[in-house]
Amino acid sequence: MRIRQMGFSQRLKAHRKILTLETLKFIAEYLKDRDAKMAALRSGVPENYASRQGAWLKKHPIVLAALENELDEREELKLNKAIAEIERQMELCKELLGLQDY
Repeated sequence: MRIRQMGFSQRLKAHRKILTLETLKFIAEYLKDRDAKMAALRSGVPENYASRQGAWLKKHPIVLAALENELDEREELKLNKAIAEIERQMELCKELLGLQDY
């Protein structure tokens, strides 16, 4: 049985309504300087994949919707604090489940 690789437009459609922690980090980083590659790097994407992933994320419907809203400095700070709290909670969950290596 052959598995067909999904094309770019199919991936966008399949993940149109899913907000992941990685996408959330990308949005927060992209708001800083509007550089997709650097935002992808800062949000944890490997360097050899950052340019492509940044370009893909920049076209993601959730990212586009988030970028339509203008955030002031205070709101950006709140967003970054919320992301840090989510990351802390994720680490706690990994520890409880014995998934520290993942």
